[in-house]
Amino acid sequence: MMTGAWLSTAAGGAWPWLTHAAARHDTLAVIDSTLACGPAFADYVAHMKLPAFETGDDIGALWYTVLAPRLAQRPASLIGLTRASDYFVLKELATRAVHMVEHSYEQDAGPIAHVAFALTPRLLR
Repeated sequence: MMTGAWLSTAAGGAWPWLTHAAARHDTLAVIDSTLACGPAFADYVAHMKLPAFETGDDIGALWYTVLAPRLAQRPASLIGLTRASDYFVLKELATRAVHMVEHSYEQDAGPIAHVAFALTPRLLR
């Protein structure tokens, strides 16, 4: 099990894209607290004082009712730790609807794969 200290160290060293996105003031977090690493990631997000949303039973419903309306109002980064299947749906929705860029790390340990990710707004040139 990850501890909050391990997560912040690992995220900063192994996944700089995650800590960079988390440090922005306009970042939202999506967490599946049922995953083994979920509580540690939730502690990290709380320490960063980011708005956090539980994946619940339907990631599509979370996207359409909460995340998409917020992202339509103001571009923001989206970080999270979810099941691989929820990440797939969320990535497809976010990259197509609000043109986000993907950074992710998939862990295939045990029967439930999970993904740590950062979806960031694509810079327009």
